[in-house]
Amino acid sequence: MRFDGFDVAPGDGPLDTLDPRRKLVAALAFIIVVVVTPIPWWWAMPVEAIVLLGVVWISRLRPLPLLRRWLAFVPLVGFLALMVATGHPQRARLGLLPVAGVILIKNSLAFVTILVLGGVTPFPRLLDGMRRLGAPRVLVATLHFMYRYIHVLGTELARMVQARRSRSFRRGGPDWGLLTGLIGVLFLRAMERGERVHAAMVARGWDGTIHHLDGEADGR
Repeated sequence: MRFDGFDVAPGDGPLDTLDPRRKLVAALAFIIVVVVTPIPWWWAMPVEAIVLLGVVWISRLRPLPLLRRWLAFVPLVGFLALMVATGHPQRARLGLLPVAGVILIKNSLAFVTILVLGGVTPFPRLLDGMRRLGAPRVLVATLHFMYRYIHVLGTELARMVQARRSRSFRRGGPDWGLLTGLIGVLFLRAMERGERVHAAMVARGWDGTIHHLDGEADGR
């Protein structure tokens, strides 16, 4: 599975055949370079953006899904960037908006990098790359189960919303109080489901290692 909206089939893009470890290391290195770039070096941001755009072009990913996700990302991170910029040491010399803009650009480059990585690498291969790079076994197993059960939680939330709508009627826009309550109930149900699944796995000899039919393991 890849991020929705990325219609590059497995193996079609030039980056698909690369070792997931190399892609993980490259993405992490690029994000580190972006993060450690000093704010006064604003001229480096366009260079980093051009490099990232080149990777997007090579990957053959459609730009519109990336743009939609970035536009949904901007309002929240833009607000946080303003909050951080108010107390940033460079604010007095550069001004509030320039500092906030650079912070937003840095976060945007890191966010799009993760999107590109997820678009050219199926999630199980990313987990395998993390395992082979020496990531903690507990972390890999947790991400593996998150990947396997995220659709279950999404389906359960949809059923809860439909059941609530069938028992009430409300005009206008979304009811944020109702949505908050549903998310809280979903969180409690997810905790209960996780405890039941863990108890069942321990009863069947779970030792923290995810085994496959082909003999590989995600947790070793």
